[in-house]
Amino acid sequence: MNGKLLFKLCIATALTIQALAVFGQDCEKLADGQYYFKHKTKELQKADFLLIISGDRYTLKKDSQEESKGEILWLSDNCMFKLNADDLATVNIDSLSSIAQILMKSYDGGCYEVSDKKEFRFTHCGNLHITLSEGRILKKRQ
Repeated sequence: MNGKLLFKLCIATALTIQALAVFGQDCEKLADGQYYFKHKTKELQKADFLLIISGDRYTLKKDSQEESKGEILWLSDNCMFKLNADDLATVNIDSLSSIAQILMKSYDGGCYEVSDKKEFRFTHCGNLHITLSEGRILKKRQ
């Protein structure tokens, strides 16, 4: 094995371990309240939003305008959740081509992973290796 390949393998392993250390731990569910999701990268700052949680329901606002309402679905160990909008049509997976079915099962929409430090990672629910965005969660005082 050449030195460059070994170096790349070590870096990839270190980054994977760091990501698992941050996002692979026990978490507490976000309690009822208002949370501001602020993206780290400037290209995604327009995607920043306010998430208002009340029980198993949510309201999402961007630029003080209501964008969507729906059910918040907590997955596994309360570190990950998915937003299911009320007005989103469900997809009949049987009506899709075989390739589309594989993609749908592999990626299955977006999920938010939350760490103890109130950071988030937005990823595909069915393929957690792909990070779409990251940022911080700021709890708003009421």
